[in-house]
Amino acid sequence: MSAEAKVHVFTAMFEANEDASAFGHPHWEPEPNGDASDEEYAAWQDRNPVWPLKSELGRRLDSDFIEVIWKSGQEPDWDYLRSRLHDTDVTEIEKSGTSANTFVLVDQTAFGEDEIELRSTTNLTYHGSYPSLR
Repeated sequence: MSAEAKVHVFTAMFEANEDASAFGHPHWEPEPNGDASDEEYAAWQDRNPVWPLKSELGRRLDSDFIEVIWKSGQEPDWDYLRSRLHDTDVTEIEKSGTSANTFVLVDQTAFGEDEIELRSTTNLTYHGSYPSLR
């Protein structure tokens, strides 16, 4: 990643790593059986893959550029975030006092060429876009 690369930082609270992963990573519904009509199969393709993160952000995303970092307890993995962002940016996020145990990091590349304006959602607190160290 170039020095100009940006990463969007969200925090969230999940009960378990599996919950965080299911929220932040795409999955496919079971494929229709062989006797499904062409229309049913096309509808299945159109709605897959699905994942709550994409639904909440309401935009096209490339899942290759999303990281979900879950940590047991009431604090997210600040050391991991320090490996991605400048210390001053991490300190700014820490001062928000948001209760969380998960970071959802979305590299700007995930949005392609789209102009984006992000915000907090039902499950995510948006902290902003920061220069990425990698």
